Amino acid sequence: MAQPLSVLAAGVSAAGAPATTKITVNTRVNAAAGPIGIITDMMQFSAPGMGTWVIGATRVFIQGMPAINQASTGPAIGPPPVFPPLGPMTVTQGDARVSGM
Repeated sequence: MAQPLSVLAAGVSAAGAPATTKITVNTRVNAAAGPIGIITDMMQFSAPGMGTWVIGATRVFIQGMPAINQASTGPAIGPPPVFPPLGPMTVTQGDARVSGM
């Protein structure tokens, strides 16, 4: 079944902390709230840290890269020099009008 796609940075969390910024190269496919997330996006969190995606959608590709939906996940790590793990990143709130597998 299709899952809502990630659009806003605040809809992604790691260890209960919502993301504050999404750095994306997707300039082609937008929803009403902004660009749809793709697997190369970098997420920054309010607690010092950042995350990258490892698992994306299996059937939806944007610019040749998997889109990010609620089934996607990836690791989030803390600041250097130690890089402590913050936990897995998950999409907690996707765009209700845009979904994909």
